[in-house]
This record gives sequence, structure tokens and C-alpha cells, in this order.
Amino acid sequence: MNQRIESLYHRSSEPSEIQPNGDLLPIAFKELGTASEELLVALEQLAEQQEQLVESRTQLEAERRRYESLFEQAPHAYLALDSAGTITSVNRAATRLFDCTQGLLLHKPFTILVPIEARREFREELKRRQQEDDDQEWQVRLYSPHREPFEAALTLSMERDAWGNIVSTCVCIRDISEHQRSQAQKKQNAEDLFCDRTRHSFSKGENIPLQPDALWLVCKGWVKLSTLTEKNGEVIMGIAGEGIPFCRTLTALPIYQVTALSQTVELTAIPHRELAHSPHLAELIAEGVTQRLQQSELLLSVCGRRRASDRLLTLLQVLKTIVGEPVATGTRLSLRLTHQELAEASCTTRVTVTRLLSELQHQGKITIDNTNHITILE
Repeated sequence: MNQRIESLYHRSSEPSEIQPNGDLLPIAFKELGTASEELLVALEQLAEQQEQLVESRTQLEAERRRYESLFEQAPHAYLALDSAGTITSVNRAATRLFDCTQGLLLHKPFTILVPIEARREFREELKRRQQEDDDQEWQVRLYSPHREPFEAALTLSMERDAWGNIVSTCVCIRDISEHQRSQAQKKQNAEDLFCDRTRHSFSKGENIPLQPDALWLVCKGWVKLSTLTEKNGEVIMGIAGEGIPFCRTLTALPIYQVTALSQTVELTAIPHRELAHSPHLAELIAEGVTQRLQQSELLLSVCGRRRASDRLLTLLQVLKTIVGEPVATGTRLSLRLTHQELAEASCTTRVTVTRLLSELQHQGKITIDNTNHITILE
């Protein structure tokens, strides 16, 4: 528009013999009319864009309110932290957990909820987990001026910008102190019930006889539960550790044998009649039976794999949940199984298991130490 006005101005300044004044006015009206039409089109486009922006903003505002509502009404405690570790948002569950108002937590460093003597270690661990995007639960001890210290499980979720820098961190906090007390009480009750009972010891490889009128409860070590096929092949039905019961009445297999896997296995016998008259004892035994059932389903999932390599990998993952213990590089299987026992559990041959274990080592998925214990690498 400015360019057209400037052009008309220059043309009006030209000598009359080159540009008669009588011809300038119609040209000016024509230019102004064209410019007016273009302005109207531009205004219509701007109005349409404005409507779209208003609609988008309305939708974004509705989404923001919805997520704020979800954040506020979440059953677990959530805190939002900025890149410096300062609390920027607190939901209702968090205020109930720490028994305080949002104002007492907002714009405060997260470390104020950690005992003073543990703050330095907490900051270092928080930084490490943020850098590695570690979303596994992290057990820490927290406290608030309005309540006693308690054990909590934290889960972190990081938001990063396009350059990978942390913009915010969402922390989910679960109070697990009651669960820990319950587990400790159950363990104490179990120890009280079994401490006065006679323990029977068995050595590695020794067969354990099944009693018709009592069940065995593992107090120490590991035992293998197995059966035999028509061709005298062994099939592993389960691995029982501390607190797991087994007996003749818990199986429908005609051939059922129990073998000590650890160097020393200690068992205690509980008569069926005593179990029938002690609800508390029956509850403890039921927990062990539940573990046996879950373990059996995991072992059945191994047999469903078609390829031998997949069966062995699945078996190692099952053993990881049953006998695994965390180490710096991954999870170490505390129970040492022979290649033949691994072959029996994965429905393949010993030669195949040896070859597959060697391949897994070369692929960097497992390591085998000098004591032949397998470590599943993370």
C-alpha cells in the first residue's frame, strides 16, 4: 500500500507533458480500489486465523484443566520439580501424605523432605537417575515437620527439551512404611512359629522323601521338584526356596520326586492335622502355595516357546524372578544349575544349552563367573 502511494506521488510530480494531470485521478482511484479489495481479503484471512487461534487456545485450555484435574485427583502423591530441583506443583495426595498445605511445599527445594544427614547422598542419586532416565522405584526415607519419618518409594519421570536438557521432573511418592511393617511382622510370625520345630538337613543331590501325613516347609536352601517321563527323562515342575511348602497332596502326578539343590537344605515337617486347626499357620502356608502356583505358570510359559533359544532366554528370565539377586552389572542367579538341569527345564538337550549359553555370552547378554553362576546383564 505504501509503495503504491509513493508511486502515485512520484507520478503526480512529473511534468504535465509527460503525465497529464487529468489522467492521474482515475489511476489513483483504481489503485485505491484494488488495494481496498486486497485489504478486505487480508482482513477475512486474519479473522479466520483468529477464529482458529481462539479455538486452539480453548482446546489447549480444556486439555490443561483436564490434566490439572488428573494431577490433583491422582491417588498417589505427585510433586513437579524444575531443572534446579525446586518444587513447582503439589497435588492433594502429597499434601495429605506430608500433612501440610501446598504453600509449605511450593517453591522449596525437594531436599527439605529428606533428613539432613542424607541430603547430600540424595542429591547425588537424584542427579544420577535424572541423567540415566532411571524409572525404577527408588526407596528413600522422607519426613515432614508435621509427621514422623517414613519409608517411601519414588518413581521419576523426566521431561526434556530438544537438546536433551531436563525441563521438569515429576516425582511419584508412595508410602511403603505400612507394607514394610506388615512384611516384617509376617516374617517375625513365621520365625516364631517355626523356630521351635525340628529341622531336617539334606545334602546337595539327596532325594527328599515325601511324608503322607505332613508337608515339608523349606527353611534354608533350594530344592527341585520334578517328575519323570515314560522315557525316563526328567521334567522340572518347580524350585522351592525358603518359606515354600511341598507335599504329596499338592500334586496329582504319580511320579514326584524332590531333590536338594543347595549344598545344605533344611526342612521342617508340619502335620496336616495341625494345619487344619491353626488358621494363622494355614495363612502362612497359603502364601507359599501361591508362590508355587505363580512359579508353575512361569515355567509353563517356557514350554510354549518354539525355538530352543527363546525357551532358554525365557527360562533365564523366570530364574531371574525366582533366584535372582541384584549386582552392579545386572542380576545374578544365586542358584547354580548344571547345563543338564537347564536343558531339562527348557525342554532341549545339554549340548544345545551349552552352545546357546556360549552365544549369549558373545552377545553380551549374560556372564558366567568362576563359580559357574550366571549373571543376566541389564
